[in-house]
Amino acid sequence: MPSPPEAQATPTTSSDQLLAFVHYLRGKKIPVSPADTLDAIEVVELTGYADKTLLKNGLAAALAKSQHDLQLFEAAFDDYFQPTASETPTESGDGADGEAPTSPVDWQTEPTGEATTQPNQDPLEGLRGNALFDALESNDETALSVAIETAAADAKVEEISLFTQRGQYVRKILDALGDEALREAAIEFEQSEPAAFEAVQALREQLRERVRDRVERAYLIHASAATEDLLDESLSKLKLGNIDHSQMTRLKRLMDRMARKLAARHGRRRRRYRRGKLHVAETVRRAIPTDGVPFHPRWRRTERKRPQIMAICDVSGSVAAYAKFLLMFLYALQDVLPRTRSFAFSAALGEVTDLFATLPVEEAIERVNLKYGGATDYGRALEDFTDLALAEVNRATTVIILGDARNNQADPRVELLAEIKARSRQVIWLNPESTRLWGTGDSEMPLIKKHCHVAKECNNLKQLERIIDKLLSDRR
Repeated sequence: MPSPPEAQATPTTSSDQLLAFVHYLRGKKIPVSPADTLDAIEVVELTGYADKTLLKNGLAAALAKSQHDLQLFEAAFDDYFQPTASETPTESGDGADGEAPTSPVDWQTEPTGEATTQPNQDPLEGLRGNALFDALESNDETALSVAIETAAADAKVEEISLFTQRGQYVRKILDALGDEALREAAIEFEQSEPAAFEAVQALREQLRERVRDRVERAYLIHASAATEDLLDESLSKLKLGNIDHSQMTRLKRLMDRMARKLAARHGRRRRRYRRGKLHVAETVRRAIPTDGVPFHPRWRRTERKRPQIMAICDVSGSVAAYAKFLLMFLYALQDVLPRTRSFAFSAALGEVTDLFATLPVEEAIERVNLKYGGATDYGRALEDFTDLALAEVNRATTVIILGDARNNQADPRVELLAEIKARSRQVIWLNPESTRLWGTGDSEMPLIKKHCHVAKECNNLKQLERIIDKLLSDRR
C-alpha cells in the first residue's frame, strides 16, 4: 500500500516498501534480479516517494527490460502506489489543525460523558470527546486515513495471504482504532435511544467499510501474487483430463511460461571444438606454400546428424486431452525443438506435421481429433508408422509415444516397437494412467515398457515439464 508521506518514512520503512514492491512485481511475472533491486534502491534514494511520476519513471528505467515488461510495470505501479487519503496531510505530517496525527492510543479514549442522558439532552453528547467518534461525525478524512494506516501497520495487514483472512484483519484494525467503545455505546442505545443507535451504527458501518477497503487493497497487493503462484502450482499438478474449459486460458499461459523457461535453459549451447583425427592429405596440401611446415593442420570432420523428435499421439477418447497438451507443449518449444514431426492415431495413423505448420495449434489439434479419433488399435498404428517414417528414424531421433496402451484385446505388435527402439536414440512412452493400473484389464503396458528406453506416468503439466526438461538435457 502507499506509504505515509515521505517526511514521515524512515529509511528502513522506505526500504521495506520497495522490497515489498519488488516482490509484487515478481508476482506479476516481471523478472527482477537482485542486481535490479539494488539499482531500484539507488533510484529511490535519488527520487524519494513524494513525486510519484518521477518515482515511476525512475523505477521503470531500472526494472522494465522490454516493452511487455514496461506495460506490466506501469499497471503494477499504479495499483501498488495508487493515491489514498492518507497522502493528504502536509509534508510535515501535520493534521488539518496543524497538530501531529493522532496516535493509536488516542483513538481508544473513552467517552468523556455518560452514555445515559438527561431529558431533552442530545444522547450522543456523552460520546463526544472520543477521538474516533469525533472524526467519524465530522468526516475528518485526514485524521481517519492516518489512523487507519497506523492501525493497519499495527495489525500487520501486509502479512495477509488468504482471501478468507479478510474478516480477521478487519477486526484487528477495528480493535486497534477503538471501535469497542462505539460498539458498547450502540448496545446501550439499542433499547433506550433508537435514533442514537441508528446514528452510531451508521458511523460504525462507514468505518467498517473504510477498513474493509484497506484490507482488500492489502490483499490485492500482498497476497494476489502468492495466490496466483498457488493457483498455477495447483493447476500444474491437476490431471490434464480433468481441467475444464474455464481454466484453459490460465493453463495455456502457464504452459507458455514453462516453455519459455525450458527454452532459456536449453536454447543456448556451448560450442565444443573437437579436433578428432588429423586429415593428413589436406594438411600436406596446405603446407606446400610453407615448404612443408604444417602451420595450419586440418582435421577430419564428422558430420553430426541434427536431432529430431517424432511424437506419436493416441487421440482416442480416453487420452485425447493428454495428446492435445503434449502437442501444444512440444510446439511451444519450436525454438529449441525445430525438427518435430507429429503423428496421430486411434486405429489408422497419419502424419499431422503440416497441420501444425499452417494452422494455429488449437485449430490443428481440433482437426487432428476429428480426422483420427475412434477406437484404439496400437498394432495397426505401429504398422502405419513403420511404412511412413521408420526409414527416417536414426540414432539422432527421439520417439515420444503418448497412449494408455489399452488395445481392446488386439495384438499390439510389440516387435515393431522393438525395431523402432533399435533404430532410434530413445523411445519414450508417456502413459496418462497411474502406474498402479498398468497391466490391468486390456492394458499392454507391462509388455510394451520392455521395448522402451523410458516409460513414465504423465498426466499433468508438472510431470510433462520434467520429462521434456530431461529430454532436452539428454540432447546436449
